[in-house]
This record gives sequence, C-alpha cells and structure tokens, in this order.
Amino acid sequence: MPMRVELLYWDRDPEYMTLRQRLVEVLTEDAFETPIQMIAVGSDADAALLDFPGSPTIRIDGIDVIDPTDAPVGLRLRRPLPTRELIRTAVERARGWSHGRRG
Repeated sequence: MPMRVELLYWDRDPEYMTLRQRLVEVLTEDAFETPIQMIAVGSDADAALLDFPGSPTIRIDGIDVIDPTDAPVGLRLRRPLPTRELIRTAVERARGWSHGRRG
C-alpha cells in the first residue's frame, strides 16, 4: 500500500514552500516516488474539519510528524518548522524500517 503524504498549509504562511522542499528532499533521499498532496486550508471551518493545528502541517499516513498534543485548531502559523530528521523519522516509521537505528 503506498504511503500517503499530505502537506496542509495556510496561504498566508510564508514558509510552507520551504517545508515542501524539505519534504521532497527527504523523500528523494530514500528514493520514494510518493506524491505530496497539497491541502490549502482557507477558513476556520476547514481548519476544524481537517483538525488543522496550524501551518504548515505534514501528515504521513494520517499521522502528524509533530505531536500536536493540545495544539489549538485554526488558521495560525506553526513554528518551528519540522526538521529533515523529524520528517525522515516519520517516513521510516510509516514504512516500518529504521535504517539500522535502534529505537
């Protein structure tokens, strides 16, 4: 089953394309040809429907790469941006492998 990768963003976020590039780099490093579904969140109603904790948000197989525990839902900026390592860890977890790392 292919991995589902989503990037949810608010168009007022100046950094979401930076994070998209970071995500592409991580996927490319591991030779994944996984499409990235870009999801624009433009209203508070959309934010509530999508359980959107802020822009940008990466979800891999429906799981946020950052633990959004108690994060408010809504149109807001989410900082700091996830690191490449955090994204890579989420991808590896979704794939069920760890490149020999213990964890």
